Amino acid sequence: MAKFGVEITAAEELFSDSYKDAKTTYTTNEQVGTITVQADTEGTNVVAPGTQGALVGFAVTGTPEVDVQVTYEATLELDGWEVESAEYCPIEITVGDETFKVGEDGITDVAGLITAVEEAIEGKAALYHTNTNLSAVNDDVVVSWAWDFDGNDDVKDTALGDAAAADVDDAATIALTVKTTITQVD
Repeated sequence: MAKFGVEITAAEELFSDSYKDAKTTYTTNEQVGTITVQADTEGTNVVAPGTQGALVGFAVTGTPEVDVQVTYEATLELDGWEVESAEYCPIEITVGDETFKVGEDGITDVAGLITAVEEAIEGKAALYHTNTNLSAVNDDVVVSWAWDFDGNDDVKDTALGDAAAADVDDAATIALTVKTTITQVD
């Protein structure tokens, strides 16, 4: 009897508790350094220009004794990324080594960003033949987000922050669900 022998491992940190702007410096009598913004309470997360985190990261490993088809179904939700009734989403999302952002590479709006990210994740599907070491050939799915410190609209960035501070229900949100299916191929 052939062994299926495939495992999925996942673990990532969605948020960061600090951010650093390496381009902004300060000087004291004793040293020159970079500015770091740190949450004032442990376990509190910072989401602001200059922050980044992982949305999902997992690996499909093992050496199955059967052919297997690995597929991914991604659902990205970006809600509340609006300022004065106009879309504004400064978040960039990276899938593997591809980065997606509204206003770049033909992505004109949030819906386009969602489509590009979902298609990039789902495009990592592959058929692997018997006795293939998946650790060596499978392209692990790693998805991260970043809010660039520079190059955005400070007024709109502040408006997003103010909306979240005033009412958490008005905060812009990001959520990613990835369903991984591994099917034995006869």
